[in-house]
Amino acid sequence: MREFKEYVKVVYSRIKQDVFNYRWAIFIFAIYYVIVKKLFRAFCPLVIMTGFPCPACGMTRAFLFLMTGQFERSWNAHPMAIFWVILAIYCIVMRYLLGKKIKGVQLLIIILLLAMIICYVYRMITLFPNQPPMSYTRNNMLRRLIQMWQGNFMF
Repeated sequence: MREFKEYVKVVYSRIKQDVFNYRWAIFIFAIYYVIVKKLFRAFCPLVIMTGFPCPACGMTRAFLFLMTGQFERSWNAHPMAIFWVILAIYCIVMRYLLGKKIKGVQLLIIILLLAMIICYVYRMITLFPNQPPMSYTRNNMLRRLIQMWQGNFMF
């Protein structure tokens, strides 16, 4: 039992150190999230600016569906979510539970990002603009600017 308590302390100290090291990034992300959600009711800068979905559109919903065991809905919201979860679990186990350096993570991230771009192109061809999350958001900044330019801007 004593060994387990010591192990938990070590894991906790690793997590605490990482939170401390990345505190400014966490803080800036939280501020961004609150501001854009309040002002635009959206999170993605691409959707806010252009109205077009980004390669990660649907990812949050997909994660939520995964956490509740709704795997088919998760896949439909964003097929790449499960792979990001697997990568996150691998990183958590290696970094916090085993205390080892995470090898090959940069290559895995690059592969996942490329796969997301391929998935995005496929989804834009097959789902856009009428099937969420690959739908056009009419209330975007670019459209407002064009309307202002044309002189018929309405809030």
